[in-house]
Amino acid sequence: MVDERPRDVTDWMPIEQPLPLLAGLVHIVRVSLDLSPDQVAALSRELLSDDERQKAARYRVDDPRRQFVACRSTLRRLIGEACQIPPRDLQFEYGAHGKPELSQVGWPENVPRIEFSVSHSGQLGLIALTIDSAVGVDIEQRNPRVKALKLADRFFAASESQELVKLPAERLLDGFYKGWTCKEAYIKATGQGLSLSLSSFRVSMDPDHPVALIHVDGQPDAARHWTVQSLAVGDGHSASIMVRQPNCRFQCWAWSSEQRPE
Repeated sequence: MVDERPRDVTDWMPIEQPLPLLAGLVHIVRVSLDLSPDQVAALSRELLSDDERQKAARYRVDDPRRQFVACRSTLRRLIGEACQIPPRDLQFEYGAHGKPELSQVGWPENVPRIEFSVSHSGQLGLIALTIDSAVGVDIEQRNPRVKALKLADRFFAASESQELVKLPAERLLDGFYKGWTCKEAYIKATGQGLSLSLSSFRVSMDPDHPVALIHVDGQPDAARHWTVQSLAVGDGHSASIMVRQPNCRFQCWAWSSEQRPE
């Protein structure tokens, strides 16, 4: 197994289960969301709870429903197999700002607390798993028509917008999505969601330099407590991960639609 930061899509290994839960180790699973309606129905029936099926049914558009079912069913399998708990027995609860967490009610005493984050866009999803460290992951399908500079002026810190303006036109999209996914990953990891202003912390935007958390308002030493990494997921997507633990290790796995419940 390779414990190193992902550099390109060749770093994503066929998944081996169960995933080992070790201190300082973060698993990142790339999930194919290219599922047929029959596969979505089967996963929902076999793995999801009643309230999850109800949530899926409330989606009026097929794509969000498919993304939710695929990612939540895969999350259940990954955690269940790692902890030797039937996937359907897992219970989730939600924080004040909507961040899902594993319920600790009835959680086995000998199993460490698992932190996770899920994101999906287009035909790809990402699931991050670790123990005892807050984690956030974000993936975005690139839109070549996105108004990058206008969005940055509206939502980002002034220095981040200035950094984007200095980029060559052909690198603007790379810089924007690098910064955007990094910032989304941070607010997911903190659990504050949209209550946290995207301009209240700064990340690096230059696509030719390593991603970094530079500053957090009111927390002068915050950056040294985090590990941040851009992820090369391929297929017209950008992605980043944030972990509240310095110098953690990553293992990157690929999960396909052919991996079905037993």
